[in-house]
Parts: sequence; C-alpha cells; structure tokens
Amino acid sequence: MKEVNPLHRRLEKQLKRTGLIRSGLPDDLGKWQDFLHLVDRSYTGTSDAQYLLERSLEVSSQEMRKLYEDLKAETEQRIDALHKSEQKTRFMANMSHELRTPIHGILGSLEIVKGTDLDGRQKLFVDTAYASCEVMLDIINNILDFSKLKAGGIELEIIEFSPRELVESISGIMSTMAQEKNLEVQCYIPEEIPARVKGDPARLRQMLMNLIGNAVKFTERGEVYTGLDLREVKGENALLRFEVRDTGIGIPQAMQKSIFESFVQVDASINRRYGGTGLGLTIVREFAEMMGGKVGLASTPGQGSTFWFEIPVPIVENSHLDNPHQHLEGYRVMVVDDNETNRRILENYLHAWKAEAVIVSNGHDALHKLEESLHSGKPFDILLLDWFMPQMDGIALAKAIRSDERHNQTPIVMLTSYGISQEKQQQAGVQAAVTKPVRSVTLRDVLADTLRRHGSPKHNQQNQNQAAPVIAKPAPKELPPALLLAEDNPVNSLIAITMLEKINIQVDHVTTGKLALKAIRTRPYKLVLMDINMPEMDGYTATRYIRKWEKEGILKGRTPVIAMTANALKGDKEKCMSVGMDDYLPKPVKQDELLAMVEHWLEETTMAAS
Repeated sequence: MKEVNPLHRRLEKQLKRTGLIRSGLPDDLGKWQDFLHLVDRSYTGTSDAQYLLERSLEVSSQEMRKLYEDLKAETEQRIDALHKSEQKTRFMANMSHELRTPIHGILGSLEIVKGTDLDGRQKLFVDTAYASCEVMLDIINNILDFSKLKAGGIELEIIEFSPRELVESISGIMSTMAQEKNLEVQCYIPEEIPARVKGDPARLRQMLMNLIGNAVKFTERGEVYTGLDLREVKGENALLRFEVRDTGIGIPQAMQKSIFESFVQVDASINRRYGGTGLGLTIVREFAEMMGGKVGLASTPGQGSTFWFEIPVPIVENSHLDNPHQHLEGYRVMVVDDNETNRRILENYLHAWKAEAVIVSNGHDALHKLEESLHSGKPFDILLLDWFMPQMDGIALAKAIRSDERHNQTPIVMLTSYGISQEKQQQAGVQAAVTKPVRSVTLRDVLADTLRRHGSPKHNQQNQNQAAPVIAKPAPKELPPALLLAEDNPVNSLIAITMLEKINIQVDHVTTGKLALKAIRTRPYKLVLMDINMPEMDGYTATRYIRKWEKEGILKGRTPVIAMTANALKGDKEKCMSVGMDDYLPKPVKQDELLAMVEHWLEETTMAAS
C-alpha cells in the first residue's frame, strides 16, 4: 500500500474545512482567501515549531557541551588529586622511614648502653635520653596517624592482649619523664579486670601515652595517676575505662568542649611554654570512636585534670592463671607512705590479696604502730615503706626500726621512684625494693618472695602451702648459630648484632639484597632478618628470589624471613607478607621484641626440621 504524504493529508484537510474539493476551484474570492489564510497559518505554525525545535537543540547542545567540559574538568581534578594523594602517600612513607631510621639508631644504642655498668648519674641521663626518644617517636606517630585518619587510611588490629600489662608497662615508661619533675606516678588496676581481652593494644598504648605524656608535661608538682576500671560486663563483653589524672594547670571550662579538636591548646602561651603538636587528644578521640567508645574529661584550672576513655572489648580470659589470694592471705602488712593516692592504691591491692593492711602516712606514726603491734600480740609480718617522705624518709625509718632488736627480723620492702643500690639497702636493713609506679603483680611477687625468704619462720610454716611456688627456670636452649642480617645502615646493623649477642647465635651481615642472595646460596641459614630499603636490590625482591629458589629446589626447605624495616605505614606489613616474608618488625626495634621474635622463629624452624 502506497504511503500517503503527510503534507498531502494536511492539504486535504484544509480543503475540506474551506468547502473545496480537489477537482474543483473556488467560485469566489472569499473562499480563496480563506484557503490561503489556512495554508499561511499552517506554514507559520510549522515554521515556529521548527524554530523552537532548532533553538531547543541548540540550547541542549550547549548544555551538553558544558556538561562534558565540566565532567572533563572534574575528571582531570580527580586524577590530579589522586596523583597528589599518591605523592603524599609516598612522601609519608619516605618521611616515616627517614625519621624512624635515626630514632632506631638512638634508641637501640641507648638500650645497649643501659645494659652496661653505669653509675647513678649516668643511668639517669641515659634513661632521660631514652624516654625523650620515645616521646619523639610518639610525636612522629601522632603526625603520621593524624594524616592517615584524615585520609581514612587506618584500620584497627584485633588481637589478644592483657589490659593490666598494657597499662602498667606504660606507667613504668612514663615514670622516667616524671622523675625530672619529682612527680609521683601512680597506677592502679583492680583485680576484677579481665586477664585477656581482644582489641588493638598498639592504638590503646598510643592513646594512653598521649594522655599520660600530656599529664606529665602540664604538671609541675604533685602526681600523675593512671587507672583502669571495669565499668560493666555484658555476656562475653566488657566495658573498660582508662583514666589519667593529674594535679597540673587544668583547663578552663570554656576550652573543655574544643580541647579534643585538631591543633587546639588552651592558649598561645601554653604552646610556647610546653610545646606539642596539639594532635594528641584529637587522636585519642578518633581512635576511641573507631573502637566504638567515647572520651571525656573533668578539669579545674589550677587544680588538675582527669581525662578518660571507655572502650568495649570482647573477653578472652576472665581470670588470671594463678590465684593471688594464696600468696599473701593472712599476712599482716604495714604501709608507710605520705601520698594519699599511693596509700589508697596499696591498700586496695593488699585487701584484694586478703592481707591485713595497716596504713600510716609518716615515720612517727609507723613507729607508734609497731609498738602497738607488740603490746597487742599481733606483730607485723612485713613492712612496706616509701623512700621519699617529709621529716623522716624511708631510709631513716628503716634504720630506726632496725635499731630496736624487737623488730630486727621483720622484713622491709622499700618503694622508690629512682631505684636503690644494694649497698644502701644493706646499710638500712632493707630486704627488697620496688620501683614506682608499682605493678601489682611485681609488688605481690616481691612481697611473697621476701616473706618466704626473710619472714617469720613460724608464720612461714603456717603459710607454706600459701606461698608462691618457686619454679626453676629451664636452662636456655642453645640456638642454631646461623642467622643472616641484611641491613645497609651501619648504625642499625651494629645495634642489631650487639642485641643478638644476648643469645647464643652467630650472625652473618650483608648490606644489599644481592649479597643476601649470594650468602644464602653459599650456606644454609635458619633465619633471615631482612631490611627493605637497600641499594642494588631491596628486601622485597630478595625475598621473592628466596621463595622462587625454594620452589625450584635450589634451596632446601623453607627459611623464615623477618622484615626489619622503618616502613611502618598502613599496608607495609601486608606487602611484606605478600612477597613471602614470615613476620614483620618495625623500627625502632627494641631488644626484647627482637630477641623474642628471633627465638620464636628459630624454635619454629627447629621443630619443623625434627
């Protein structure tokens, strides 16, 4: 069927409306005029529609062109931002490496020096330098972590750890800084705290270090207290509250709401006087929120501040392996300390261990209580004396006690912030000393051991089943004398080799990845410590070759490779594992961590070979 032209249909319709037919012509001028008017109007309408269509297409084309240009510009900006982000990431990685490497050299050297014979003044300076380096490392970590937090580049690690050991170890580290100001550093963890939980101990350590570091920095006199509290237990989960309290300058009420914001300090004079980046509290807040917790503070200007954060954690082990009550139950202990917080902490510990605690605040009251104990027929089993007290210090009190033959056999344990020499202990008649801040387990063990060795024979006989068992430590195993260290930095290699001298192992040292491959081809090694950034061939490439040769049978068995590197940003550990490394040790490396990891992998290798 032939298609009808649309124009033809339109003309037919117009003819019909004017009363005309195709075969006939109009018989008057009016009909012609009507017909032509309709045709003209139809044409005009079509032209207007066409014009509107053309304009619409033109406008749409312009809009599409603008949209394209905008999309192109946005894409270019995104690509440019991505490049800049990659550059920033590389810069942060390089900065981390370049800063950590010299700090590793300093910390490692100081740790080795600490193991040598030093007099009291030398030890004080070495400890101060070591603590200062750790503060410097924390500042670097804060800057790097703040950058990663803003970029969303931090992921929490969920592993098992002991919250008690975490808090007590941090308080011990920070006490070195506090010694310079003669501040009391106290730590209290109640017995009901779960033995082991799951979480990110590295981040928690950093959070506590930030809070304790601030407390020490902004406190000129008085004390810094660190506490851990169990807020609630719901099923297999616990809510832990970490608290740091000081007697420092305090924070005005108007500043308390913004103190957790980035780069905020109370005022410019604070920054000039105390220094700091203003990032520590921000990172504490960010980490706490990432862990599903919260932060808070209470502060009074001129009196001090209390900062806290609460973190929910899954409980792994709810009770400790041994029962601390068995060690000191039934013993009568007198505590002499002028600091109220210390007295409260020690009293809580002794009550938790089922010991009978008598608490006094000075030497004169202590001598009076000793006299009372004899008249009542309830002598003390052991005395716990603080060294630094007004009027009569612990040494003077110990000598006064020893001058009375009735108390000559009562064992004395001294609490000190600076340590006490064996010679001074013997002169004062002191059997043992505990360094503050006091770790509960350490104090309990020292008290139990002192009672076992120096306590009343009668009481020891009654409590021999309650005393802490003495377990002979097995002789250290002779480890395979074959370890390869690949490290190009001469300072780092010297430190690592010196640290490894603590165990019975021979260390071969090379400075490049190529030399590491050459060495491992010429002699079998039980373990390889591999730096990452080395000339000629980096640690990644060298490790890939080692794993390739093992698959091809060129090397027999599998040799554990541990990355020992200053690359400590997100993804560095995963990259090391992806190329075939077995473990990862970020610099600066501490001696205990290095030796523990080396011994672990050497034992794994020995077991695999047997």
